[in-house]
Amino acid sequence: MTAAIHNWQPADLTQHILALDWQTPTRSPELSTALSKYRQFYGLPEPLDSEWTSHHIGYESTAGYRIAVQQWRHRRPTGNLMLVHGYYDHLGLYGSVVRFCEHHGLNLLAFDLPGHGLSGGPQAEIGHFGEYTDIFDHLFRQARRYWSGNWYAMGQSTGGAILASWLLKHRPTPGQNGPCSVALLAPLLKPAGWHIGRWLAPAVAPFRKRVRRRFRHDGNTPDFSRFLECHDPLQPHHLSVRWVLALAHWIPELESHPPLDYPVFLVQGEQDKTVAWRYNLPVYQRLFPQLMTHVIPTAHHHLVNDTEAHQNEMYQWLSDHFVIR
Repeated sequence: MTAAIHNWQPADLTQHILALDWQTPTRSPELSTALSKYRQFYGLPEPLDSEWTSHHIGYESTAGYRIAVQQWRHRRPTGNLMLVHGYYDHLGLYGSVVRFCEHHGLNLLAFDLPGHGLSGGPQAEIGHFGEYTDIFDHLFRQARRYWSGNWYAMGQSTGGAILASWLLKHRPTPGQNGPCSVALLAPLLKPAGWHIGRWLAPAVAPFRKRVRRRFRHDGNTPDFSRFLECHDPLQPHHLSVRWVLALAHWIPELESHPPLDYPVFLVQGEQDKTVAWRYNLPVYQRLFPQLMTHVIPTAHHHLVNDTEAHQNEMYQWLSDHFVIR
């Protein structure tokens, strides 16, 4: 990923964002200009040059956080997708999902997790993973009130874990009070090296609130890795110890749920060095007996920003199985 414009700063946009209006979202000329510069910086589609009629952003207060929510409305919608991004991520990095929705005629509703991107909260931190699922639940309920049509959900890494947690907690019915289907992209359960991290975090917690982040350079897309480390102003540069402790509490909680029959579709790269996918995949298969999986032998972790060939393979498989036409 290479920024189309330089010297963009989050305050250029956040100073103009108002409370989210679900029914008739409007924006000032200042917000329109700021949002356009945000799209240019992250290489997102411009509505006037695409199948989108509008792109809005607003703040929704829920679970004690001010959450930045984005709405992309399609010219000829056939359904709606709700997207949940991964840890350290934000929506600016998900242009390939925006284009997937554009191609399939899906309205897109997406939000930055607390402590991420344009949302409020301590950076890259959470007290309990239940806060994530509560935020998703609130936004999904609101969205279903105002947007008609079939709903789908997609989550990358931690976003996939959030969707799995929400499904197993609320146990919805597909297409009624739950999405018609759910896509999990390299979903988190145990991260790679967890046998060390699970013991290290409690030992460090009394002395440090965070540790410096070690950026992992993806062998497939070095330009994307370089952009994250050197040029993306929304990237956290520290790992929250509190987040790791929350993860340690959440893992056995998720694993203890009884199975749920639900149309879930999982994509995983075999070269993933971020999550312990060989451990995680059988757990997800047990929790979701209907799970369909697609493994890409040479793909890494950040599937939505992997090579064009890997993205094409993933999105083609999702097109064939995940989206109901």
